[in-house]
Amino acid sequence: MATTILECNDLVLHGRMKDSNGTFGAPGQALVSGSSGDAWGTPDLGAPTLGTFSITNGVAVTTSNTFATVNCINAAVLQSGDYPSVSSGVVSVMGDGFYEISFAITTTSTGQRATDIFAISINNTVVGTESNSAYIRNSSGINEGACVLTQTLQLQNGDDIRLVSRREGTITTAGTTVGSKSVISVRKLAQVAQTTGVVSSAESSEATRNIIIGTSSTPPAISGVFANTIYFQRAT
Repeated sequence: MATTILECNDLVLHGRMKDSNGTFGAPGQALVSGSSGDAWGTPDLGAPTLGTFSITNGVAVTTSNTFATVNCINAAVLQSGDYPSVSSGVVSVMGDGFYEISFAITTTSTGQRATDIFAISINNTVVGTESNSAYIRNSSGINEGACVLTQTLQLQNGDDIRLVSRREGTITTAGTTVGSKSVISVRKLAQVAQTTGVVSSAESSEATRNIIIGTSSTPPAISGVFANTIYFQRAT
């Protein structure tokens, strides 16, 4: 039978420690728990889940006042952890959690005062707030504008992220994306918290029944002690 060591104060080791396989660790390694026992290795410090994607140049933006999808999200330029994947302008979420989505989309148009607005669509539904208005003056050499937005959303594994745009005002002249001045980034901030503890009224009443505060100076007899019960006894 294995020996269990319970140490309530300082534990000082003189020598080296072996893992479950009887192997000494190398400098910088730690004991990492696994399904078959502890082994020396590098602890997972939590690599950030991040995907940054380029924007395709020359994709037509929406010229009406109603949001419509703009399939302009292109290849990943920066990846980390279980980063989101992209296909046909759609970014797919990898794992439940809270995600920060940031983008800067520059557009251009020959229409004077054309004004674009972008937003985020999750599973083909526009969510959250809109970006600022990109006012394209198209005068004195000013023919570009940028829509910028950062927001945090609670997403689920497999959710689809798309970019949508609309026009503000009455200018309906065609416009397109400027890829060299645009980018979108999706970063996982945290897991969704899991509620633990008392989950039903039955458990709550059970917990109450098993805590007894004694009012007598005489403690109860052993035969009168209920199983799994904590007694608070008044001092004599």
